[in-house]
Amino acid sequence: MAAESQPLSVHNFSLKIDGMSLGLFTRCTGLALAVEMDKVRDGGYNSAPTYLPCGIIYAPLVVSRPVSKESPKWCRWVQETVRERKLLTGEIACLGPGKERVATWELLDVMPVAWRGPALDASSGGIAMEEIEFVHGGFLPQVESSSRPESS
Repeated sequence: MAAESQPLSVHNFSLKIDGMSLGLFTRCTGLALAVEMDKVRDGGYNSAPTYLPCGIIYAPLVVSRPVSKESPKWCRWVQETVRERKLLTGEIACLGPGKERVATWELLDVMPVAWRGPALDASSGGIAMEEIEFVHGGFLPQVESSSRPESS
């Protein structure tokens, strides 16, 4: 089986916003899209409706990682960025076991909308995690140079 066809064991995600690294994250959810469809019934053709695409809906992107000394900095950054009401660009990269980039997505019109700190419960015994949530206007998958087919 070719290397690019094998299942990926992902260990981390890196995130950059407007070229600034937000560091590594251990979880990323919401890298998804759904096509919004209008259901139309054609006159005289009653056996099945016609579906027309009318837009794309992008889920909020949520990244999480263990809390560190940097966590208060990112909480402050989210607040300051929202106050500026500025749309940003972003890049999220899926990193393999050796921290090599396996897949990358360019994020368009990004805005952080939430920072969540850990639940402070000493009895839980779990790892204290932080989350940053973003909304965005879409993403473009980027082809990594190492995975591009060679031209003959």
